[in-house]
Amino acid sequence: MKPLVSAVVVCVVALFARANGLTFSTDPTSDVLSTVSTSFLSVALDTGLIASADFSNPTFSKLVKLLAPMHFRIGGTAADVLSFVDDSDLDTTSKVGDDLVLTASSWLKLAEFAKNSEVTILFDLNSLLRNEDGSWNQENAEQLIKFSREHDIELDWELGNEPDLYQALYSREVSAYQLAVDYHNLRALLDQYQYDSSLLVGPSMFDVGSSDSTTSYLWNFVYEASSSISAVTWHQYYFNGRDATEELFLNPETFDYLKQRTEVVNDIVGASKRVWLGETSSCYNQGAPGMSDRVLASFLWLDKLGLGAQLGLDVIVRQTIWGYNYPLLDSDYNPNPDWWISALYKKFVGPKVLSIENDGGDSLPVRLYAHCAKPDDQWGDNAVVVFGINLANSTQKFSLSGFSPEVKTDGNLGFLFELTAETDLYSQSFRLNGGLLSLTEDLELPDLGVRIIDMEKIYTMAAHSLAFWLLPNSRVQACK
Repeated sequence: MKPLVSAVVVCVVALFARANGLTFSTDPTSDVLSTVSTSFLSVALDTGLIASADFSNPTFSKLVKLLAPMHFRIGGTAADVLSFVDDSDLDTTSKVGDDLVLTASSWLKLAEFAKNSEVTILFDLNSLLRNEDGSWNQENAEQLIKFSREHDIELDWELGNEPDLYQALYSREVSAYQLAVDYHNLRALLDQYQYDSSLLVGPSMFDVGSSDSTTSYLWNFVYEASSSISAVTWHQYYFNGRDATEELFLNPETFDYLKQRTEVVNDIVGASKRVWLGETSSCYNQGAPGMSDRVLASFLWLDKLGLGAQLGLDVIVRQTIWGYNYPLLDSDYNPNPDWWISALYKKFVGPKVLSIENDGGDSLPVRLYAHCAKPDDQWGDNAVVVFGINLANSTQKFSLSGFSPEVKTDGNLGFLFELTAETDLYSQSFRLNGGLLSLTEDLELPDLGVRIIDMEKIYTMAAHSLAFWLLPNSRVQACK
């Protein structure tokens, strides 16, 4: 076995070495690939965690607000066992038999939290409240919708969570045609209560493309429900949290799985609707303890943001802001590594997506993406941001082509923000350009210690790093 192991090691080393000397390029005269939603990076709180989350915690609200604007999804498996009860005697979400109850007082606290955090709730209604003929029983949903309108709560909606798993989870089935009919009825109900401007998205399927039945289900739903939905939603995870290994988190083949599944969904939906990744993280089954909330998982998260936009996804909803083993915030509402990735992404990356290619092929350790940057006094109004990851445990070098100013001067300087683990890949803290990254006492982003770079020279990435390069006065016409 030893010669085989040695051969594998040599192969991996050779693969990672290929990144050195690469050129990543763009055509500066090309138009944007797409323009994503201003709420492209959004977050979720699992329905099953409503009772546990402290919506009165000022740190929680502040750190959510720092990621605004975004959708704040309340959904997940528990959505299909949840009922609304207008009962002021109960003060939280509690269990009644096998089902969860969302009380009016708890709903008002959640709505106030969202308002103070400047995010828009996307609420997932229970789809498994059914009449004898199999149609959706909308009585409980109407109670919640009516109550929400009476209290001027503005929000968006979806119906059900992962209907392709109903048989496995509940020994029940709801056909694509029936679910489409239910969506038409929900759209009419929302319009009746002056929620006509609210978004209605679905069908929130789990793994489109895993079988012919899942692709058929989505195709039939989109065909039948198109006139009532605002966007098509589906869910994606890379692997089971119970099977997670460090190798899975860092294997380039893992990262390409998102592209495979997204292309299946895009082929079905076409140009008829926007596509949302309505729930996603690194691994399902509530994540991997000690792994999916560490720096180790941040490579998948930043890559998903870059690749997802490049593939045309309009919104990506991260599961979950708090709770389980893959949250953006820890149990005390302090930032985990992926919160920092999200906050920096929100600060640097604008909605215009640019094409970027490399001359080394796929499965490389360095994966880069490009957008027009958000305007800032430091880098101006027409900058480009290139961002990405280095999966290799060694420094990687490459060149950028097509991004720098048309007129070359001694002052063609850019700004680098490079993230590395505080100690190792299992750290829960980042270093930014060498300094430990932490919030100010007022829970604001700190002054970000920038590293000045020469845009005409070779670029480098430290081992196991993530980085954002801000390139001012770019020649890219789409960003002017």
